[in-house]
Amino acid sequence: VALLHAVHAFAAVLYGAIAVAMGFINKAVMSVYGMEESNFLLLTQMVVTALVLFALRGAGKVQFAPITVVQAKKLLPVAILYNANVAFALASLAKVSVPTYNTLKRLTPAVVLIANSVLRLRDPPSNEVVTSIAVVVAGCLLAGYGDLEFDLGGYVMGLTSCALQASYLLVVERSGAEKGMDSVSIMVYNALLSAFPLFVLVLLTGELRAGVDRLVLLSDDLGFVCLFALALAAGMLLNYALFLCTLTNSALTTTVVGVLKGVVSTGLGFFLLAGGVAPSATQLLGIIGNTAGGVFYSLVTFREKNAHRRVKLKMSDADLAGKS
Repeated sequence: VALLHAVHAFAAVLYGAIAVAMGFINKAVMSVYGMEESNFLLLTQMVVTALVLFALRGAGKVQFAPITVVQAKKLLPVAILYNANVAFALASLAKVSVPTYNTLKRLTPAVVLIANSVLRLRDPPSNEVVTSIAVVVAGCLLAGYGDLEFDLGGYVMGLTSCALQASYLLVVERSGAEKGMDSVSIMVYNALLSAFPLFVLVLLTGELRAGVDRLVLLSDDLGFVCLFALALAAGMLLNYALFLCTLTNSALTTTVVGVLKGVVSTGLGFFLLAGGVAPSATQLLGIIGNTAGGVFYSLVTFREKNAHRRVKLKMSDADLAGKS
């Protein structure tokens, strides 16, 4: 039991640590070195992920089932939504600060709440959940109003990423597309299914040529080469850590870790790669409120989930007692 708890904790800590590092690594690649071709960066991460996993399988280090058309069709919508979310998130991160980016990303539960209300996918949420989401939204609006470096494109891309992430979570939950699959298999399908659409996208938008030219131009810069290699490795590890945390623990635990990651990342973002303009008092107040709302939301959902689990266990025990 102790070993099982240790594995669960390790998966959660691994995801949180890599997620925090990944945000700053990508931000450094795009801001410090001016690599604005975010879709090209995502494409290289997916290609490297696929190549490394197949190489590891060939060496007998990892195992995953053969690729099938049936499973690929089942996972295609999920893979497209996931990578579209990441693509817009990267594009947003390139234009706004890390704290602002985290503030925008905390709006995902609000999008899920709206979708559930309109489509009637779940029972109405509790007043505490609605209140916490309202605080998140209010904090985001206040932060945006006080943002002295307001970039409309960055905000729009961040909000689009939230909508896509919410769609991904709802599709996975409703379809059960990833049910019964291990984290490595999900990574392989995700990388393969996203590579071709991303390649077509960067080819049509000119990012492929621009990205290759930038790599050639900066190939003599050891700092960039090391950072770019780290971004590729971190991209692969983040996907693995995300799926591992979800499969080992639960989607709720992954969400809670994601919120806590956002708190740490937001705090560090005021000191690392912060840019030349200090946040205004209004923006700072909005970010703090947004962060507090996110933490409150995580605590409420975690408590409600545990309460629901205890009720199911009691009902199960009652049924067993009645049969005996």
